[in-house]
Amino acid sequence: RVHLNNELGELSAALSGLGRIMRPGGRVAFLAYHSLEDRMVKEHFRAGQRGCICPPRIPVCICGRRPSLRVLTPKPVRPTEAEVSRNPRARSARLRVAEWIGHPASDADGGQS
Repeated sequence: RVHLNNELGELSAALSGLGRIMRPGGRVAFLAYHSLEDRMVKEHFRAGQRGCICPPRIPVCICGRRPSLRVLTPKPVRPTEAEVSRNPRARSARLRVAEWIGHPASDADGGQS
């Protein structure tokens, strides 16, 4: 099912497109039911939260990269035991939330992305 529906490809496209649709202060939430989906979201959020990516041997930042996301759920939110007892399919659900704080490229183009 995941392969036939290209779910991971669609998720990747959605994550990549956040910069086009989000405004500063906007929040995005992803509810993943599969570990591969959760990993993609976690890694994307982690990368968006990172600032400078210059090699450590360079004493001054030359990349100019700034964080674009602030992760609001460092650990995924999991369903409670009561929820799982009412809905066993919720057992594998993982919720991750982040706040958009800006696009790294927006400084270079004057905010005209």
